[in-house]
Amino acid sequence: MPADRAERTLSAWPQGHTQPLKITDALTLEIPLQYERSAISHDQSATRALISQQSDRSEARFDFFLPDFTGYTLENFRNESDENRVEVVYLHAGDAHEADPDAPGEYPPNMLKRSLEDLLNPNDYQDMYGLRCYQGRARSKRITCYGRRDAASKEDIMLNAAVPPYSEGATFPLMQARYYSRRYGGVRIAWRAHVGNLPHWHDIDAQVWKFIDAWNVVRAPDESQRAGRPAAKGGD
Repeated sequence: MPADRAERTLSAWPQGHTQPLKITDALTLEIPLQYERSAISHDQSATRALISQQSDRSEARFDFFLPDFTGYTLENFRNESDENRVEVVYLHAGDAHEADPDAPGEYPPNMLKRSLEDLLNPNDYQDMYGLRCYQGRARSKRITCYGRRDAASKEDIMLNAAVPPYSEGATFPLMQARYYSRRYGGVRIAWRAHVGNLPHWHDIDAQVWKFIDAWNVVRAPDESQRAGRPAAKGGD
């Protein structure tokens, strides 16, 4: 059913969860439908089906809204340019060796090393919001930022962000994080939001992982992976 027709027949956003989405052997997500735009708009189903045909692994996507990390309603669903929306663009398995020194891929220390050698100016940076943000060797209207995202796991983050004055036609300037984490056997993750949320990048990233931990239905042999982590706000 088309999203606009489904929306007209609903009095509230659908409840329940997605089917189990196996990301790695240690991570299978059941995502509450209020965090799924596809609950009434099925534009993501084809991608998941294709990945499932290639292997038993899936790719997860979900969205949430600042400042309270809530999900979709029939009202906020209509706003395609909501500056409070955070989109988790993908969460899928990575290569188990992606965190090895100098390995290709999206492990932040390796990405930073490559970028400083080829793209970024190591002497042109500004420290802000717990990040070191570099200009490119050819100055542009984007910066690349790097910093510690999680002290307990000693993992870092790398993100890029638009900077003012924004390019002509840039009606919705973005920041986007993209990185590999060793958690759950190794996963790649990317999320994005309006660049006005850059001061809150750490809270956003931490909440993404709170959701992942809360929605994982795999009981790991070592429960210390999840022990001591607070429940996800707004999660089921």
